[in-house]
Amino acid sequence: MRNFAKQYIRIFILPAVLSAVFFLLATSAEAARLYMTPLKGSYQPGDTFGVDVRIDSEGECVNVVDAKISFPKGAVRPVDFSRGESILTLWIETPALAPVTDTISFSGGIPGGYCGRAGGDPGISNVLGRIIFSVPGFSVGVAPVGIAHIDFLETSKVLLNDGLGTEAKLQREGSAFTISTTPSTTTTNEWVDAVRSDTTPPEPFVVEVQQNPLAFGGKHFIVFSTTDKQTGLDHYEVSEVDRYGNTPNSERPALWKTVQSPYVLSDQEIKSVIRVKAVDKAGNERVVEYVPDGYGLMPKPKPASVNPGILLGVGAGVLLLGLIIFLVRRKKRTRETTPPPPENIAG
Repeated sequence: MRNFAKQYIRIFILPAVLSAVFFLLATSAEAARLYMTPLKGSYQPGDTFGVDVRIDSEGECVNVVDAKISFPKGAVRPVDFSRGESILTLWIETPALAPVTDTISFSGGIPGGYCGRAGGDPGISNVLGRIIFSVPGFSVGVAPVGIAHIDFLETSKVLLNDGLGTEAKLQREGSAFTISTTPSTTTTNEWVDAVRSDTTPPEPFVVEVQQNPLAFGGKHFIVFSTTDKQTGLDHYEVSEVDRYGNTPNSERPALWKTVQSPYVLSDQEIKSVIRVKAVDKAGNERVVEYVPDGYGLMPKPKPASVNPGILLGVGAGVLLLGLIIFLVRRKKRTRETTPPPPENIAG
């Protein structure tokens, strides 16, 4: 009987246990988890709140996140997306808010990969982005929503940093918020509070001038990137300034214009200063410059000055010449109009 039990364990039980252990190890080695914080909360019409989208790589290294998030239309409305604390540094698809389709999507990468919270990090450095939601007032004919579920769609993906683009087994955890149907005399606006408290400009960065025969028809262009740890970046602006303080190849004063990186330069000879301004969502700015070799501001050229005495002399000469021409023409006309003297007729 004992021999039979041992054989049964050896043949059936032990392989099953080993297979289960192997399966669990394999699963945990390739798993990743997308989740949100806070997981729950209570809000009312007029409130504005933030939801952090986070990732847990489960000990593995990942380098690409493609997130698709759904929310109930009418219960909440996405109004902004902050990338201030995001670990994504290369944005493949910038955050797109689509209230009509009730979805939010973004895709980004981490060059070198993200392998989890760094040792000694006092915070939880796994934020992909923060979605700012507002709770609209209820409309006539629209049924109020008691619980607003914000979830990841099944089409969301996370890729491992294995050089093969392997898709990780993914766990998805959303949030659920209670939406009150009774407005209150006081409202919560977490986003406005964050913007008002943000007095720090975006992080320092550099501007690089590049040229590639396969890009932009071989024209010179600039690349730049930075982050903002508080409210996140809002936009970039560029200004090209020639030696006279003007826009290159024009006499118009140099102005700022909103652009994205990469940006094709107007001055393809690279003789102008290139200024790039990063502006965060609180309006804080950081400006950096690229100064070409040999650049130096010069005073704007002035019209050539002429000695007043010379002008007076030239003017007098022109008048004298005009007077002479007038007298000559007058004398000529006098001769033409004077009748000839009568001829003497011999008797």
